[in-house]
Amino acid sequence: MFTIIRYHILAVLLLAPATAWAIHPFEVEGTNTQGRGNYLFELNNDHTKDNAFATTKLAGIITAGAGEHIDFSLEAPYLKLNPSPVTDGFVSGKGDVRLKFKQRLFENEVKQSMAYEIYGDFPTGDHLKGLGTNNVLWGVTLMDQQECCNKVFHANVGYEIVGRDMKHQHYVSNYAFLFGLAMEHKMTTSFRLLAEIAGESRKATDNGAGTQSYSRPLTFMAGFIYDVTRSWYLDAGVRAGLNKYAEDYTALAGTAWRF
Repeated sequence: MFTIIRYHILAVLLLAPATAWAIHPFEVEGTNTQGRGNYLFELNNDHTKDNAFATTKLAGIITAGAGEHIDFSLEAPYLKLNPSPVTDGFVSGKGDVRLKFKQRLFENEVKQSMAYEIYGDFPTGDHLKGLGTNNVLWGVTLMDQQECCNKVFHANVGYEIVGRDMKHQHYVSNYAFLFGLAMEHKMTTSFRLLAEIAGESRKATDNGAGTQSYSRPLTFMAGFIYDVTRSWYLDAGVRAGLNKYAEDYTALAGTAWRF
C-alpha cells in the first residue's frame, strides 16, 4: 500500500511540466516570458525509475506570448507505466493535461525580476489504468530571478491543492508546499550548465479509510542546454532523489523551437 501511495505521489510530480523560457530540464521556473506574438514549442522525454516502477513521460508543450509579460501554455503528456500501480501490468496512454498562466511583475536595473504562475491539471488521463488522477489539481508559484555576470539564479515557492478540497474549503486535507533553487552558468554563448535542488512537503488524506500520508521528496538535478541556433535548443539532465520519498533517478532530454 505504501508503495502504491508513493507511486501516485510520483505520478502527480511527473505531470508537472515546464514553462516558457528554457525551463526543461528544470522543475524550478524562470520569470522570463516569450513576448507578445511569440511562441515556444517543446518536446520532452523523461524516464523515471522508482524502486520497481518505471515511467516514461513524453510531453508536447506549446507556450504563447499573449502580452509582453504574459504567457499561456498547454502541456499534453503521453505516459508509459511499467507496471501500472492499478493494473499491475504495462500500460500507456495520454495523461492529465496542464494549463498555465504566467505574468512577470517587474524587472529592475540590476536584472532582478519576479513573476507568478497559476496552473491547473485536468483529468484527461484514464485513472482506471493509472494514467490520470481523476481530479483537478490547482497550483500557484511565485518566482524570483537574478542575473549576475554569466550566471542566472532562480528561486520558487508554490502551493498546490486538489480541486474538490478547494471547492469545499478543505485546505488542510490534500495539499503541497513546493520550493526550489536553481542556477544556470553560461560557459559559452551557446552552452549553459544547469544545477537545481527542489523539494516539497505534501499531505494526502484518505477520507474513506481515515488515514493520512506525508511525503517530503528532495531531488538534485544537473544538466545542460545547448543553443543550436537562435531559435532551436537541446537540453539534457539527470535528476537524483536525495531521500526515501524521492524517485531513484530520472533521465531528462528535450528540445524546443522558438517562433
